[in-house]
Amino acid sequence: HWVVLRLDGELVAFADRCPHRLAPLSIGGTIDTPAGDRLRCGYHGWEFDHTGACTRIPAVGDAATIPERARLDRPAAVQERYGLVWLAPDEPVTGLPDFWEWDDPTFDTCWNDPRPTAAGAGQLCDNFLDAAHLPVVHTGTFGVPGADELPPEPVSHGHWTASTTYRVTYRNHDDPLVATGEHPLEQPQDLYKEVRPATTALIRLVFPLTGKALAILFSCLPVDAERTVVFKMMARNDFAGDGERLAASLAFEDLVLDEDLAVLEAYRSTALPIDPTVEVSTRVDRLSVAYRRLLGELVARNQTPAGAANEP
Repeated sequence: HWVVLRLDGELVAFADRCPHRLAPLSIGGTIDTPAGDRLRCGYHGWEFDHTGACTRIPAVGDAATIPERARLDRPAAVQERYGLVWLAPDEPVTGLPDFWEWDDPTFDTCWNDPRPTAAGAGQLCDNFLDAAHLPVVHTGTFGVPGADELPPEPVSHGHWTASTTYRVTYRNHDDPLVATGEHPLEQPQDLYKEVRPATTALIRLVFPLTGKALAILFSCLPVDAERTVVFKMMARNDFAGDGERLAASLAFEDLVLDEDLAVLEAYRSTALPIDPTVEVSTRVDRLSVAYRRLLGELVARNQTPAGAANEP
């Protein structure tokens, strides 16, 4: 639980509890003072600056000495990028994905409303990485029934990343030449997928027939073991700023997520196994297996000291 805000023009985040009586700071608000913006606790009015230091305790008067421990806990890192606020409670092991399309002026950017779901964050991220389910699950949107066989592709490994590129068939409803008959609806697609743990995936779709591209950043925020919020950011260079087409593409992507959630929310467990013996994988699952290995390395990195009980 964090409180995230801007103080004196700076994006800051603090643990959502006042050191006085541990009340959630998120029920308070900000105030203007001669010394700058302050976060004010909504319980007893304690005030804090952008560093987390307490600057005023109303009940003891302005001349009183403020206890040294009267300061807020801060996360290891917080930054604003790709239209989102990213917060790392502990020292991050890796940086954010290189979603360069978001800052490219030749691409239009948009985002779906954050989607709460009962699916697990790891399950969702794994689903975004998987390509074998497309002709089975997404037949109501872009999947091509019968285009089942998926040639296995090698997986590239980077610093806390894994990626691959598939060649798949996709129903390209966004190609205007489909309506004229110049292009078929079912088109080849180069589908790049990349994972960056714990639960963020980047997908790039390039259509050889049109030369156009769509990039999607998925980031899954685990609320708890059984609840997740899905953030979905898109950048595409085929709509030339057409607001109606962008709005239609967002509605389409919501339908795509509906198809995925119909499967994922039916699971009896929201846990994603990282033990390779629990599930049966094939050669087309190499990226999913690589993702599980990355998660396993992340768990091992954060194990408790020797002799103590380790959480799975």
